[in-house]
Amino acid sequence: MRVNLIQKFFLWNLVWHLAIGIYFGVWFSERLVDSVTRFQTSNLADDLRTVMRKRIRISFLDEIPKHPNEAQARLESIEESAGFLSGDVYKTQILWNLDQAVWSNQPSVIGNPLIMDEGFQEAFDKGQEFAELTTNRYGLIWMWQAMTNEEAVINDASSAMRVLLPIRFPRASVLPAAKGNDLKSEILKKRIIDAAEGSEVVAGVLELRIDPKEIIEKTIKDVRSVWKRVGVIYMLSNIVLFGLFKSAFNTIQRQSRELREQERLSNLGKMASYLAHEIRNPLFIIRGSAQTIEETSPDTSPSKKLAVYVIDEVDRLNNMVQDLLGLVKPRLAPAKSPTSLKRAIEDSSERSLKQSPKVELVEQLDPEHDLVWFNRGQLIQVFTNLFRNARDACKGQGTILVESRVSGEGHLQIRVTDDGPGISEEHLSHVFDPFFTGKENGTGLGLAIVRHLVTGNNATIEAVKPTGTGACFILNVRLAPEGAAPSEEEETDIPEELS
Repeated sequence: MRVNLIQKFFLWNLVWHLAIGIYFGVWFSERLVDSVTRFQTSNLADDLRTVMRKRIRISFLDEIPKHPNEAQARLESIEESAGFLSGDVYKTQILWNLDQAVWSNQPSVIGNPLIMDEGFQEAFDKGQEFAELTTNRYGLIWMWQAMTNEEAVINDASSAMRVLLPIRFPRASVLPAAKGNDLKSEILKKRIIDAAEGSEVVAGVLELRIDPKEIIEKTIKDVRSVWKRVGVIYMLSNIVLFGLFKSAFNTIQRQSRELREQERLSNLGKMASYLAHEIRNPLFIIRGSAQTIEETSPDTSPSKKLAVYVIDEVDRLNNMVQDLLGLVKPRLAPAKSPTSLKRAIEDSSERSLKQSPKVELVEQLDPEHDLVWFNRGQLIQVFTNLFRNARDACKGQGTILVESRVSGEGHLQIRVTDDGPGISEEHLSHVFDPFFTGKENGTGLGLAIVRHLVTGNNATIEAVKPTGTGACFILNVRLAPEGAAPSEEEETDIPEELS
């Protein structure tokens, strides 16, 4: 199967975006959950740091009193101070001193020994916050299941996330308690006394735990939201890229066709120039000889009638050669000038309709807008070819209507309509193609030359089907500037006739 340029573009575009999607999916899925939790931890630490300093006293982190009444009083005091924490977000809250849990909103945890793992070591020794979430669902598979099977991801999240927030005290503020009898914990006293002067002492850690299912639920919503936006942007970018690419592809195709057409016309021009040189001289001799026979033969003589046939065929061949040369010979940009439309039509009529007295030319021209910006000789040739085409369509008997009216600022629309058989719908788009003709003996060059000349003068022409019968050609040209005088230049580029 042959693949064109647009199909290749879509194929490579699909492969590229798939590779980017896989890479982005892996990167995104591995970081999104962790980013969400770290963001929450950071916000929480910022919000609670100042509050904890005001509400949590150094005595809260001392040894738990052995007497039940004293222990209960301690718990109530901590409970009153720590009640500002949100139980709706962090389900488990524990206040640790240097060796055990001294308070928790989960009573069964109080008194449990502290197991010094890496997180607590960071919090106690370096005073740094530590956040950890373990889901075992990282990677592209997690991303896919999070978007397609939310329940499977949530139900599989068994590990808890914990946030460890160090409880700091300025050494100067707690040193009197350590040197006096206010604190019973020897470990705590030693930590305060051994701390450097002017430093802060980490006497305990507030641990907050959150159910990872809640984090994952929020993450899944974020994942879906992001990918919806990505999908919309992806589709819009592809639409824009496709439009731009299609436009460029069409331009390349059009330029390629034009280059092939120019190459073909160039080769045709060389051939036409050679044929014109080799054919026209013999044609001139043949026509002259036939004309002599016609003039010297009696009216009833068969030779006179045959001579007329010869002259007609010679003229047809000469017109064919002239049309071919007019289409393929190189042309410089025409020198445009103010040209009288009415006079150009009259000159063209004289050249094309003189020998057809039964063809009537009717003019309905705008008298106030007669001067157009066109090369005079080429405008005459345009109308000459249009009139010849209409004359042949009417078979030498009929009416040709020429109308003009202003169409838009600075432009004049000219309509040439005949009452012949007309042009079929399927042929309308091809009438200006070289060598396309509906006539039995036509060359298909007349209308191609017309379009060639019209385009060279920055004008347009189109063939349309009129309301009634016949054919209609609409020519749109620029009006000459106001106050311009009509050109009297030589009528160059007008086809020569053999005489």
